[in-house]
Amino acid sequence: MDASATHVVIVGGPETAEELLAIVLDDGEAIPLFDSIEEAEEFLASTGDFGTDWSARQVSAGELVELLEYQDEEVEYVALSPPPERLTGGMEVNVIPREALIVLLQRQIPAEPPERGRFLRRLFGR
Repeated sequence: MDASATHVVIVGGPETAEELLAIVLDDGEAIPLFDSIEEAEEFLASTGDFGTDWSARQVSAGELVELLEYQDEEVEYVALSPPPERLTGGMEVNVIPREALIVLLQRQIPAEPPERGRFLRRLFGR
């Protein structure tokens, strides 16, 4: 995983404050993570009316780490490019423990003074 690459998450929801989308898997919940806006939008389109309150957002590796840390232990996994919902029939979803992805990304991010919270305030209005 390249720290200079951008990643795509899904944010929004029916509430007034945006949140990070989590999907339900057999082993618990996972944050879907995509390689492109188009891939995330295809996933959202496959969810029907549910997807109307959500949108794809491109984030840097540092921002992704901040978002994943913000989830704390609420969501245990990250689903890597899950297939669209309409594709059924034994589709496997590649998952990685959220904490493991945080460690991988942190090892590749250049050391910078943290501005913790600034991105979350912009994203979630907090």
